[in-house]
Amino acid sequence: MPVFEYRCEDCGRRCSLLIGMVMEPDDEACPHCGSPKVARLVSRFRRGRTEDDRLDELAARFETMEDPGTSTKTRAALREVGKAMDEDFADEMEEIYEADMESPDEG
Repeated sequence: MPVFEYRCEDCGRRCSLLIGMVMEPDDEACPHCGSPKVARLVSRFRRGRTEDDRLDELAARFETMEDPGTSTKTRAALREVGKAMDEDFADEMEEIYEADMESPDEG
């Protein structure tokens, strides 16, 4: 079943509605205020990408990047990698970075 986006003409809120194929146009109503005055919006196209696709894209970008130079830039890059994963590991990646920065150099 398709999902369509609407804007309510009464309350002005935006919503997504799952529309069945046998549903009549009059059956559409705002889930916030119940008004039947909803206008269908043009939705943006979204390309779904797998975790591997997102990580490959980041890896390609990082290969051409110069050394971050600062801990702030390194932390930002690690957070970006963490967010590219299916489960958001941004906080965990930052914690690992912080722990590594606090530990004395071995060697």
